[in-house]
Amino acid sequence: MMGKEEARRTKETLESLQAPVLSLYLDINPAKPENAGRAYALRAKDAMKALRVPEEVAERVLSLLKHEVVQAKTLVLFADGKRLELFPLQVELPLVGAVKTAFLDEKESRLLTDGALAHYGEPFLLPLVYALDEYERYGVVYVDQERWRVFEVFLGEIAEVGDAFLALDTEAWRRLSLDAPGRRFNLGGISRGGAGQDLFAKRLSAWEERFYKALAQELEARLEERGFTRLVFMGKEEHTKLFLGYLPKRLRERVVAELPSLPHPGASPGEVLKRLEPVLEEVERRAEVRLLEELEEAFPKAAFGPEVLARVQEGRVELWVLPWHLEREVYACDGLYLAAEAKALGRCERPEKKPLAVVLPELAAGYAAKLGFVRGEAERRLLERGGMAALLRW
Repeated sequence: MMGKEEARRTKETLESLQAPVLSLYLDINPAKPENAGRAYALRAKDAMKALRVPEEVAERVLSLLKHEVVQAKTLVLFADGKRLELFPLQVELPLVGAVKTAFLDEKESRLLTDGALAHYGEPFLLPLVYALDEYERYGVVYVDQERWRVFEVFLGEIAEVGDAFLALDTEAWRRLSLDAPGRRFNLGGISRGGAGQDLFAKRLSAWEERFYKALAQELEARLEERGFTRLVFMGKEEHTKLFLGYLPKRLRERVVAELPSLPHPGASPGEVLKRLEPVLEEVERRAEVRLLEELEEAFPKAAFGPEVLARVQEGRVELWVLPWHLEREVYACDGLYLAAEAKALGRCERPEKKPLAVVLPELAAGYAAKLGFVRGEAERRLLERGGMAALLRW
């Protein structure tokens, strides 16, 4: 999977691309019927033909799509006369398949169709760079009776952090994990009571405190090193709850879910990810709904609906929130983009209609607006509020 350092190197690679470059984003999710028989290769062929991509570049791309087995949901590809950069991703990306009908902009050489986004000219990086910068990187602390493990989850992939908790005293953990309620003061069949019980309890409590504090320090170090933005705990509730109590506040605030252990010890990363996927999906969707609620609470420092487009071009928008399936069209007129045709006609005779997805990178970069995309319930609510929202700078 793509670690923090690899993500940084990937962005450097992208920035080194020299125009003209074919930028191709394809939905290749094998679970979708529309991708059966590698139908995405035909979509790519049609897009490259429409964009007049040089034949030698198009042939290399089509050969790969027809003959290589790529296990991914989205395939991102950059190609020119010499280079072919490939990024298979286990997630969907915004703007890919943003409109339902083909749109060809002769000047920009960009084509959007259902399930594909293609561009020939300057590298079109927004969807991929958005994913690298904005997708959450999860740290998963998995506790079973044998050991403590840490997994990293990013862009739909999982990897075990092999050097996590190296300082863990495994014998100490074995003894603590066996110290379930009801056994703490009745070890080896010998009932402890009176002053002996009090002394034993104090010693165990001090030992326990040192143990969990040491683990909290280890986790904090891994968080900084790996760039975890959210944490998930898996394990018996009595252990995870106890550990949470020893975490510093800044770490506790990043814990978004607590899950029970898997049925058997030594679970593989794939088994852990399978258990996590629906939970993380729910966490993401809840966070997006909460974002919209926070914007509503922030009024008048927030805006909703078509007026957001004007606020962006005034340089007032700090965060621009858009639906994942972006189908809105805008009207270009005298160097501005307007949300309504009537307003555009009032400014010039022949306003040019374009999908917002086409002009979005230019607007976001030109006016320093950070982008956010929402799906599910948050997307439905956003569409009811005019299809876009913004947190304003002033």
